[in-house]
Amino acid sequence: MGAELVEELRRRSADQPGLAAMTAMYQDLLSLESSMEQDLPLPTVAREDVGARLSRRVPALAPEDVREYAPLFRQHWDQVCAITLRHRADLSSGVEEIRAWAGVDGNLERMAEQYLRGELDLISQEAGLDLSLLQFLINHTLHPFLRRYAQALAPFIDRESWYQPYCPVCGGEPDFAVLSKPHGARRLLCSRCDFEWPYRRTSCPFCGCEDPEQYQYVPSDDNIYRLYLCDHCHRYLKTLDEREVLGERLLPVERIVTLPMDMAAHQAGYGE
Repeated sequence: MGAELVEELRRRSADQPGLAAMTAMYQDLLSLESSMEQDLPLPTVAREDVGARLSRRVPALAPEDVREYAPLFRQHWDQVCAITLRHRADLSSGVEEIRAWAGVDGNLERMAEQYLRGELDLISQEAGLDLSLLQFLINHTLHPFLRRYAQALAPFIDRESWYQPYCPVCGGEPDFAVLSKPHGARRLLCSRCDFEWPYRRTSCPFCGCEDPEQYQYVPSDDNIYRLYLCDHCHRYLKTLDEREVLGERLLPVERIVTLPMDMAAHQAGYGE
């Protein structure tokens, strides 16, 4: 799957010359994630443990479970940081501060677990590190590992019974969505592990707002994409309307080729 994502991103970027420079770093990161993922063994999971957690509306993956892959984190982390520095020299001071902190024994593993608990802000405050950059680096470091968990856990998850605003695999928030054929039912894409699950179309997945005056969308000129904007929590969600395209689109690629939509949302005062 990883190699397919890399090839599709390259093709889509080539088709839109203005997008090529914007996606170059993501092409390198996706290639790195793909090469790491294909060598990873599927994690061991106990079906009964997964079922027990999901029945309590708790994600199947416990944060401490990622320790199984901990020996591989460091190599991948260093490569993610190197790619980021190569493409974004303007972030060098922030990246180096984070690398220095993560270089202390046990800190990288702690960062991974705090990230999965949704408590990365505690590390940011404690160590004085840039939170958005911290999230970016650990997200791309953990992505191939969490995708493997999603593959291993998917057979145990009844997606249709999980209408929660967070991922049933890892608890991550969505960062993309799709309105699927034929009727436009909405599926969310996890920002951490790329798992997809259904969710109410008329409800903000970040705050639950259902007021049509506060939760609305702006369509793209070709109607292929929608930018859902919530005036209650000031969050946004990029969405592909699958009914407007031929064939199938790869959502992890769509989140990257729609980076201009992120910029538009931020300029309008909406944040992730």
